[in-house]
Amino acid sequence: MTVVFAVRQLRSAQTANQTLVAIELLTRDRSSDEFLRAEDFVLNELTVRHPAPDVSVSDLPAEARHHVVRLSLYYNGLGQMLAFAAVDPRLLVGTVSYRSRQAWRTLEPYILAERARRGETYLSHFEHLVHLATHNPWAMAVRKFDLKRFDSYPAELGMSDGTTKVLSRQHDVA
Repeated sequence: MTVVFAVRQLRSAQTANQTLVAIELLTRDRSSDEFLRAEDFVLNELTVRHPAPDVSVSDLPAEARHHVVRLSLYYNGLGQMLAFAAVDPRLLVGTVSYRSRQAWRTLEPYILAERARRGETYLSHFEHLVHLATHNPWAMAVRKFDLKRFDSYPAELGMSDGTTKVLSRQHDVA
């Protein structure tokens, strides 16, 4: 019995350490000025300055390549954590789903051109993350994880899931 409990305790400690690493990546790195500049460049300037057909990541000028690699390696690292079951997928799906899909949509042609040179494993964990995010959209995750939502939102947003009751003022005060 002692061995069983020791193994469980070891696994629990490993999971806690891996979760801390994931949280560190999700909070510190993603909110850094360098990451935000890289994300802005990739999403808003890359395709204008360097149109994608047959342009690999390696073909990009140094500054553009720096931004692409910075953003790609961030999402690739998160994808590695998912692939090796180092973190609960729910933590990442809710946090990076939309942003990772946006980045992949822009970077895919550059990554595929790079894969033609290097091989099919280039940034494959990034693709794994985006695949998971695509097939487990946040709207589905909200239901699956039983997250609570309001029944209605301002009409101009056009959002309503219709599954949760709106709290009355009486219940809000408590």
